[in-house]
Amino acid sequence: MARRKRQLLEEETDSDASQGSEDAENVEGDRKRRRSAAPSFVSSSAAPAFTTSSSSKSATPTPPREQPHPTPTSFSSFSATRSFMGIGKKPATPLPPQEQAHFRKIGSTFGARMLAKMGWEAGMGLGVSGEGIAVPIEASVRPKNIGIGGFKEKTHPTREEARPGLGVQVDEQKERRADVWKRPRKVKTKVEYKTYEEIVAEATAGPTPAEVVSLAEVSVASWTPSTDPTRIPEVRHNLRLIAEACSTNLDGLAREAKALQERKSFIAQERIRLQNKAADEAELISRLQRITLVTDEIGTKSKELSSTYEANLDDLSPLFSKLLVEFPAEFDKYHLDEIVVAAILPMVRRAVARWNPLLDPSGLVSTLRGWKQALKVNATDETSQVQKPMTPYESLLWNVWLPKVRTCINNEWNPEDPTPAVKFYETWAGFLPGFVRDNILDQLIIPKISHAIGSWDPKHPTVSLQRLVFPWLPHLGLRAEDVLDDARRKLRSFLRHWAPADGVPEDYSMWRDVFEKSDWDAMLLKYVVPKLGLVLREEFRVNPRNQDMTPLAQVLPWSTLLRPSVFSQLLETEFFPKWLDVLHMWLIQPRVSFEEVAQWYSFWKATFPENVQNIPGVARGFTRGLQLVNTAIELGPDAPKKLKRPDYREELAAAAVGTTTTNVSAPPKKTVPLRTQEVTFRSIVEEYAAEHNLLFIPTGRAHEKSRMPLFRVSNASGKGGILVYVQDDAVWAPAEGDEYRAITLEEMVLKVNK
Repeated sequence: MARRKRQLLEEETDSDASQGSEDAENVEGDRKRRRSAAPSFVSSSAAPAFTTSSSSKSATPTPPREQPHPTPTSFSSFSATRSFMGIGKKPATPLPPQEQAHFRKIGSTFGARMLAKMGWEAGMGLGVSGEGIAVPIEASVRPKNIGIGGFKEKTHPTREEARPGLGVQVDEQKERRADVWKRPRKVKTKVEYKTYEEIVAEATAGPTPAEVVSLAEVSVASWTPSTDPTRIPEVRHNLRLIAEACSTNLDGLAREAKALQERKSFIAQERIRLQNKAADEAELISRLQRITLVTDEIGTKSKELSSTYEANLDDLSPLFSKLLVEFPAEFDKYHLDEIVVAAILPMVRRAVARWNPLLDPSGLVSTLRGWKQALKVNATDETSQVQKPMTPYESLLWNVWLPKVRTCINNEWNPEDPTPAVKFYETWAGFLPGFVRDNILDQLIIPKISHAIGSWDPKHPTVSLQRLVFPWLPHLGLRAEDVLDDARRKLRSFLRHWAPADGVPEDYSMWRDVFEKSDWDAMLLKYVVPKLGLVLREEFRVNPRNQDMTPLAQVLPWSTLLRPSVFSQLLETEFFPKWLDVLHMWLIQPRVSFEEVAQWYSFWKATFPENVQNIPGVARGFTRGLQLVNTAIELGPDAPKKLKRPDYREELAAAAVGTTTTNVSAPPKKTVPLRTQEVTFRSIVEEYAAEHNLLFIPTGRAHEKSRMPLFRVSNASGKGGILVYVQDDAVWAPAEGDEYRAITLEEMVLKVNK
């Protein structure tokens, strides 16, 4: 039984070996045919095609070939079953020295002894016929991160050893299967085109025509052109390819021609542009040369005028005008105003040295007015927040003109006579940049005005307060508020010491627009109205025989400054009760002359201005007197007994109560108190400080312990002084160290004036 199995195994092995050899030959032949094959225009294998090889000049048909048998694989039924038993083994292959050493080393192992018993020798291949591997399998390390088909598992010795037999064919088949996963190589195909004449010539060329037997055969057998689409499809296919290639080439040529035309148009336009640019550059060079000539003339003229003691700047006006009129664009582009300033600088410096701004405020203005455009006066945007460098004209004013002005104002100008300085400022305001005007006001004008206001004595004024302040209000802008604060304090101090006999201060009505309406009324109620009431109450008498109108004359001018309701209440309280009492006494006389009474009534009514007569309270007082006269006329002789003495104050109080009772159901109206500002101890301290020419200014800080706001009390200059705070109707000032103690107002003044 074992012998039968061994025999069947040997037969199967021989069959597999023969079949494997035949398959290897077929694979090798197919590989050679594929390598020698060339691409063609026509993909069909049944019909002849035109080759594209560069070596062949004519189209040669390729005969169809048989398809090779499929290559056996490890998964097919053609796999060979090998055995070490059999006959016809191949002789041993000579081994390299390292292999021989290896086999000698393992010759005594169990596996080597088993193989030797089966007839195997070193250098022989495995298998029945010795076609297997002759050397041991060599392990090769596969590189990291290598995908399928990227690494050949076989080593070089294994390939060399297996080359002659079936193993080579199998390995090549495996390698070809692995190459399927690789990207195919791009083979550049060379296409050869043939003309229609060449194709026709090749088609008509052939063997020598046979003998013509009949014309019918000739007509049938001869080749003639035809439109049949089924004839010569290969030629039609190639012609279509040629036509498409020619069409593509023609499209490319058309696009290239269009691009060239556009390029030509662009070059023409660029040429015109460059020609225009060259012409502009030439014109610019010519203009710059002319500008250079004019500037040379300006420099020469400036040197001549610099050497003259009394130079006339008007001699440069024609040259400056020439620059502006003929070269306006270059004047701004190349900043030619620097040339203008540099030319006039020596003469301006010499003229300013002899100039007095207060005595001759319009000096140099007439000349600069004509050069306003050349000097670029006020050319910078003052509203811009970006800081820019000074222009040449501004630098001239800052370095030459302003020092002279500063010297004159600081040393020669008296704020009590503002006219010269105001005239100078108004004359030059249009020629000065904003920062120069601010410098003059902040550092020259306002400090002197503030000092003059602080030094102004309300008891012995040498000039009115409004003369110090009002001429500058149109020019100070927002700075006026600081000046007016000092002026208001001085004005309150002045009114506190004012007496009705002094009359209304000169131009006092002008201050009404400076104050808020409530502040104005509160100030008059506090300082003026009580004094006017005192005059009417103590000094005014109604005497028909010898009437003294002086007290009333001191009161009536204030009618335009006081609120009508306040002035009406003043007359109703202090004037009409006295006037009605005298009228009553006259009417109860036995021999009263009503004609004289009427004249006396008309006299008093005409004494008051029309605006005062129209005040409701004043009109009510005169109406009450007229009613008293009419009642006396009606009573006749009984008037002395029956005519009651009027009590005008009680009548006013009753009228007020009646009005309140009548309107009890009406919603209460908001009443405006006569004194809208409460008198505080702080206001008293402020007024006392103002009387002694001291400043009482908040510091914006608070005392650390009491947390009360701190004030700085200093002289008019604002330097030095002491810090105080007001608490519990007392002034607290620093004593020894950081401790504060209460002091009197007199002590406060002494501490400041030390």
